Amino acid sequence: MKSLKKHLLHLLFGKSRKIAFDPNKMSKMLILRNDRIGDMIVSTPLLRELKNAYPHLQIDVAASSVNAAVIRACPHVSNILLWDAGSGIDTLKVVLGIRRRHYDVIFSTSNDITFAWLARLKLLGAKYLIGFNIDKYGTGTSRLGMYDCTVDCDRDKHILENYFSALKNFKLPEVNPRYELFGVEQLAPGPHGFLDRLSRRYKGIICFNYQGSMANRSITSDDVIEFCQALADKYREHAVIVIYPPGDQTRAEQIVRSVQRENVHVSFATSCILELAALIQRCELVISPDTAVIHLASVYNKKVLGFYINSATHRWFYPMVDHFRIIMSKTEHIGAIDQQASLHALDELMAC
Repeated sequence: MKSLKKHLLHLLFGKSRKIAFDPNKMSKMLILRNDRIGDMIVSTPLLRELKNAYPHLQIDVAASSVNAAVIRACPHVSNILLWDAGSGIDTLKVVLGIRRRHYDVIFSTSNDITFAWLARLKLLGAKYLIGFNIDKYGTGTSRLGMYDCTVDCDRDKHILENYFSALKNFKLPEVNPRYELFGVEQLAPGPHGFLDRLSRRYKGIICFNYQGSMANRSITSDDVIEFCQALADKYREHAVIVIYPPGDQTRAEQIVRSVQRENVHVSFATSCILELAALIQRCELVISPDTAVIHLASVYNKKVLGFYINSATHRWFYPMVDHFRIIMSKTEHIGAIDQQASLHALDELMAC
């Protein structure tokens, strides 16, 4: 069966004509990023550095309806193409619509392959396809003719370094890895009014996010309550705000009531990712599991205490900030917070 899959892959996903890569002759590029919010935030340096090096290049992004807001005001992006998971017919319409745009180069950021995904990539019709070396079905993307350039994705390096490695043929000069967001300053003043009131009462603001991108990356309510109590007692002159995902306000309010500390508050009810960014922008320190909140903190170079699961690729999404500490779980589940280690890490960060 493995041999049959291998032969089918090579038969279906080859390419008869190859072109030499010359970035100065490439006029249209598409980056496939139709996944999570955090992944889009991490990718923003690619957009800036490519546009700075090649001002003539039209950079489009295939985004999901979940993460499109991250780049809606980005001046480096010409077009945002919505591509959500859907029925076969809906996906085919999106793929064929992209194909009609005739992209010179497409960068697939995916680190997995399936027959269905490879078929979609093939149908996109890129003149030059960039991706990662992924071994599967007894073969790998580096041996499939449809890919013109593949590189290994190093587990010991930040994912952004791997992205820039994949774009090696663009010969980008020394790059700035800082993430960026646009449109935050144009928001309604809701988050700022909430923060202004706290700033008048407290020396600083600490942001605590308990929700991870998946269940095994989330912090339990009991651990949040216990840690918030210790945090509030230790830093009495700071406000601790508990942020929460859409639809989880009742749980967040229950957590804050259970903490029973005057300097612990439920966050302003943010309605979009940019409002959350505005809130994080004015915090001194951010505490969070590995999720988009870590990457928002990285946009503004905030101090970060991160809780990460023990996985082979945990370094891919470390905070891109000057000062951070990571509390690593012993398994692929965050589990109970090590209170002593966490408070010690906070002391180090607050002293920075």
